[in-house]
Amino acid sequence: MSAPILWIVLPMIFSGGLLLIVRWRRTSAWVGSALALFLAVSALLLPVGKSISLGILTFEMQQSWLLFGRRFILENADRPFVVIVNLSIAFWLIGSQHTKVHSLLIPVGMASGALLIASVLVQPFYYGAISLLIAAMLIIILFVSEAEEVTLGIKRYWIFQGLAMPLLLLAGWLMSGTEASAGEIPAAALIYTLLLIGFSLLLSGVPFQSWLPAVAQRVNLYSFSFAVFITSFSTLLFVLIFLRQTAWLFTSSWMILFFSFQGLLMTFLGGLGAIYHHHLGRWMGYAVVKEIGLSFLTVSLGLTSSQPLSFLAILFMQILPRGIALALLGLALNIFHDHGNSLRIQDLLGMGRRYPFATLAFFVAALTLVGFPLTAAFPIHLLVWQGWFQRFPPIAFIAIFGSVGVLIGGLRAMAVFVRNVDTQEAIGVEFESRYQVILLMLSSFLLLFTGIFPQWSLSTLYNLGLTFLRGG
Repeated sequence: MSAPILWIVLPMIFSGGLLLIVRWRRTSAWVGSALALFLAVSALLLPVGKSISLGILTFEMQQSWLLFGRRFILENADRPFVVIVNLSIAFWLIGSQHTKVHSLLIPVGMASGALLIASVLVQPFYYGAISLLIAAMLIIILFVSEAEEVTLGIKRYWIFQGLAMPLLLLAGWLMSGTEASAGEIPAAALIYTLLLIGFSLLLSGVPFQSWLPAVAQRVNLYSFSFAVFITSFSTLLFVLIFLRQTAWLFTSSWMILFFSFQGLLMTFLGGLGAIYHHHLGRWMGYAVVKEIGLSFLTVSLGLTSSQPLSFLAILFMQILPRGIALALLGLALNIFHDHGNSLRIQDLLGMGRRYPFATLAFFVAALTLVGFPLTAAFPIHLLVWQGWFQRFPPIAFIAIFGSVGVLIGGLRAMAVFVRNVDTQEAIGVEFESRYQVILLMLSSFLLLFTGIFPQWSLSTLYNLGLTFLRGG
């Protein structure tokens, strides 16, 4: 059996089958999460390129698969990425059981995950931009409302992703077969221009980040949290693989300057926007902008480090705290919205009394996203802040400002949640369902537990990152 068929083609087939049972949402969610867990466990246990014996059955997982002249190569070093993508899909699908989400979240989640895996594994490498564009088109389905309303933010996202693909394809074609230094390549200036614009479009960098708060204000936030988490992580890995194709590009001062400048602007604009928000969806969008900026700053530190792969592996440490925090925010805000409440901050008076567990989960998730001490993201933020204090302190201060801005926006919301309400309003107190309480409390506990004992989980993610990057 071919490994790409098992972890790319099979999920695509599954997603088509899930379309047939999508009307039974809980059943399709359980089936989808079970399939995603199966794919994650199989990627964890089944080595590639070695004989595998299951009773009387013996077979070997082949590394490559050829389709339309393009080769998909999945090596053992790529398996951590497959595990992470499928575990993320399973996590969000399990959480979608008792909250209102887009009816196509389950099949779209499976299909987009397979396409994101394909984008990292395809050869020639630059054809991954096509898979990323197709995945983005599927993600747009989750952003469009059931009433088929296409907002301006969705159109921006569609345009930005559509423009990134041809730019990266052209840059990759110009780079193919070049092993010389940048000074010896006649088209080096054109390659840099195409890549800098293409990466900004693909990664939602400045000035193309405006779609994030605009979309978050209008769409289902649980679906939004899934989409931005899985796509931002996968596209960043695609960019790193793109850069590693040639030594002169990976060590280029232009790329270091690009990620440093983008990280500075993204963290600053994300924090500033979060302070002055009037809608919790927009606040969440600005928090995502700040998180993407933190990833940019991490990449920039890695490119300037004497051991770049060791530092870039920190990106994998961000997966658990960022993923759980975004899912918690999406679930908590969905609970507020599902019961007929607007997410405008002035309409959320007394939410803490009506939905105490969702409010607590919101608070823990907000603290995690800003890297507050004793939360899961604190060790990661501390590493990045320390790295920039040693290299260029002003960027470190701006990165901290971004986190403080998101924290201030979250505390503004908490002040409204816990404010006293009139007696007549307090009579109609509502509570979360038992299933929602379990999900909210388990996820919140996991964020706090990981922050207190980071060596038990973050070190494992770090080692997975090293395995992937060294084999990439």
